[in-house]
Amino acid sequence: MTIRRIPILLYHSVSEQPPAALGPFYVTTAAFERHLELILEGGHQAITVSQLVDRLANHEHLPPHPVVITFDDGFADTLEIAAPRLWSRRLVGTVYLTTGYLSGGGLQPGVIAPGDMLPWGRVADLEAAGLEVGAHAHTHAHLDVMPRAQAREEVRSSKALLEESLGHAVRSFAYPHGYTDPFVQGEVQAAGFDSACGVRNALSHALDDRWRIARLTVRADTPAERVAAWLRGEEAPIAGPGEALQTRAWRGLRRLSRLTSRRQPQGRPA
Repeated sequence: MTIRRIPILLYHSVSEQPPAALGPFYVTTAAFERHLELILEGGHQAITVSQLVDRLANHEHLPPHPVVITFDDGFADTLEIAAPRLWSRRLVGTVYLTTGYLSGGGLQPGVIAPGDMLPWGRVADLEAAGLEVGAHAHTHAHLDVMPRAQAREEVRSSKALLEESLGHAVRSFAYPHGYTDPFVQGEVQAAGFDSACGVRNALSHALDDRWRIARLTVRADTPAERVAAWLRGEEAPIAGPGEALQTRAWRGLRRLSRLTSRRQPQGRPA
């Protein structure tokens, strides 16, 4: 049986001078434009995450060569740089906003935005540019290792804040850092979302779990040739049905690290 592979690209910032806190999780404008040209040259049709989920749920035909373009966090350049380039090529995508990062709303103590973020007053402009808006929690925390009540609030508050701003339901969620577990996935469902994206750095497909949809991270050091291969359904694994053993092991280490840091005496470096 041939599995139809669906590339879902994950971007963060499109910038010539990204903040140091972002590390390699950005692409230059020229690189982003080249990726969009590869999409067009390959005859790919871009759809949003919710469009993909709806078509699969309703057993509707997908485009011959679908691709999903996503952005995480809510950097200002998503609207200022990426959106116009998508619009001019009649391409759509999904943007996942970390509500506590958006400028003009006030950050919680201890939360530091990683760069120049989108203002709250311009969230609706993303939709006007043809982009779906989704939630990416409130403070970009590791939801799978934090107290359950706090994880629930992270999920629900981000949805409520975006819906208040936009005036309609926000349907899709993306886990910060891609970290999730069954409890967090249950909270996303209970909050009223229809789908959720992870990372997994794998190719999605029609049978992919819609509560942890696989995406492929595009970084500053990702060659255009690799993006072209991903668009062809090559050079990346196909998303599997279960959670990888190393993912569970890494969650255990992060939980232990969190507990250890909370038990450190005051004044001692954590």
